[in-house]
Amino acid sequence: MEEKTCEQIKEDIFITLTMRYKFNILGDIKMNKGYLNYKWKIYTDKGNFFVKQYNKKRYPDDMLDGLERSLNQHAYLYENGIPCPKLFIYEKKYVQYSIGGERFVLMELKNGNMIKAGSATIDQMYSLGRNIGKMHKLLNTKRQVDLPLHWEIPSKKQMMDNWLSRWDEAIKLKDEIVLPILEKQRNIIEGMHIEHFSQCEKGWAHWDLFVDNVLFTSNQVAAILDFDRMNYVFPEFDLSRAILSCCLKDNYLQLEPVSAYLEGYRDYCDITLQKLVRSIRLTWWKESSWIRAGKSAEKTLQRFCEENKWIGDNWNELEFIFSEINLLHH
Repeated sequence: MEEKTCEQIKEDIFITLTMRYKFNILGDIKMNKGYLNYKWKIYTDKGNFFVKQYNKKRYPDDMLDGLERSLNQHAYLYENGIPCPKLFIYEKKYVQYSIGGERFVLMELKNGNMIKAGSATIDQMYSLGRNIGKMHKLLNTKRQVDLPLHWEIPSKKQMMDNWLSRWDEAIKLKDEIVLPILEKQRNIIEGMHIEHFSQCEKGWAHWDLFVDNVLFTSNQVAAILDFDRMNYVFPEFDLSRAILSCCLKDNYLQLEPVSAYLEGYRDYCDITLQKLVRSIRLTWWKESSWIRAGKSAEKTLQRFCEENKWIGDNWNELEFIFSEINLLHH
C-alpha cells in the first residue's frame, strides 16, 4: 500500500476536525520539530489549536493503549493546575481517528517561548522545579499502581556488551571524537556498582523533559508539553534531564539555576544530594549508548552527547559539584 503524503494526511485530519468541532480553519503552520509525527498549529474562528498526528511506524497499534494512558495523566495534571495544554476528547478517547484512519490528538495551542539548551534563567528554573515537584506529587501520592516498569536498568554485562559493539564500530570508522568518550565510558561501566541504583524510587515521570518540551515566559513556565512518553518508570529522570538540558552551557553546569530548580522542586517533594547525584548517573546509564561513531554530529543527538560527555568527565566529582548548592543541606 502506497504511503500517504503529508498533504493527504493533513487534508484528511483537517476535514475530520472541521466536521467534528464545527470550526473553520483560517490558517495553519506545520511544525518541524519531532520525529516522524506530523504536527500543525491551526488557527480557527473558534480559537487556536495544536494537532499532532501519530505515525504508524513510530506508534504501531499495540502502543496506543500506553499512549492513551499517558494522555489521561496529562489531562489529570491539566485539571490540577499544571501548566499544560487542554486536551480534547472524542468518543471517550484522547487519541482520535480521522475519516481516513489517521490517529491524532487535538489540544489547545499554548503561547510561550522555546529557549536554547543551557540558557534557562534562575526564575525560569525555580518555576520549572515547582511545577515538576507538584507534578510528581500529584502523580505519585495515593495513586500507587503496581505497573510493570516501562524501562529496566541494564545490568553491567548488558552495558559492556553494548559498549563493545560501539567500540568496535568506532575503531573501524576511526572516529577520533567518539573514541576518547568511549574510553571513559568503559572505565565508568567497569567501576560501577549497580546496587547504586537500587534505591531509585518508582513512579510516574514525564520522561522527556528537555528544553524543546517546555515553553517559558521571561520568568516562568508557560507550558510543559509532550506527555506522550510519560510512563511508570523512575521520576528521578525528570530531575536530571531538566537540569542537564536547561543548565549545562559550554560544558559548564550553571549552579545558580540548578539550585533554583531544586528549591522549587522541594516545595513539593524531597530531594537529597545522594538522590540528585544518582539521578544524573541514571540518565548517563540510560543515554550512554546513544554515543556512536559517525552519529555525534547529528543535530538532535549532538546535545545529548554533550550532556553525556559532561557527566562522564565529572562522574567522580558530582557529589562535590552539587554539594556546593547550600539548598541540599537544609
